[in-house]
Amino acid sequence: MKIHSSWHNKHLFIGSSLLLFVFLILTGCSGSGGSSGSATPTAGSNTPTTAGNGSTATASQTPVVRLGTQPCPEAVKDPAHWTTIIAPTASAKVESVSCANLKGTPTLQALVTVRYDGTGAIFDVYVYDRITDPSPAQLFKLQNLAKGDAKISGYNTVMTAEVDTNSSINRNQPDANLTQDLFREFKWSDAVGTLVPVTFPGIFPDLTRYQAEADQ
Repeated sequence: MKIHSSWHNKHLFIGSSLLLFVFLILTGCSGSGGSSGSATPTAGSNTPTTAGNGSTATASQTPVVRLGTQPCPEAVKDPAHWTTIIAPTASAKVESVSCANLKGTPTLQALVTVRYDGTGAIFDVYVYDRITDPSPAQLFKLQNLAKGDAKISGYNTVMTAEVDTNSSINRNQPDANLTQDLFREFKWSDAVGTLVPVTFPGIFPDLTRYQAEADQ
């Protein structure tokens, strides 16, 4: 009777030990599996991710509107590219190309200027959208600016300068003595579908944004 009881207790101890050992193994596997998960990058981040084929991809950033002049796409930054689009006369040439988010959207628009030969240095201003298309969309045109100039402001507006031939300082003056004294600023309007004149809340002596940015 004692032999049978001893044998029973021995097997009971062995069985309990095996169950405890299996339980510990399962618990360890579960813990290590929970800590091996990888983080998922959020949208708009630059965190590299590995695709199923082993290649590494980087999540693209959300396009944003930036202030001021931005680099033009390589295909359209050369003035020669715009010569065939604007087709200036033989006495004129495309002088400059600059790009910015002029419409207040992440897409770029181009400010293209044309200069005419002659002492009057007549100047034309164009703004185009869909600038990488074979036929860009013209949004704005301002022509015949005497000794004109145009550039993009730090607020995504187009600023122009020209000679007012009827002003007191320029009336009856020869071309060589003319002075730029008319400064304007144009901003995109969704309602009108083009750039419209805007006023600059400046104080003397910089009454326009063109003058204010030139003095900085």
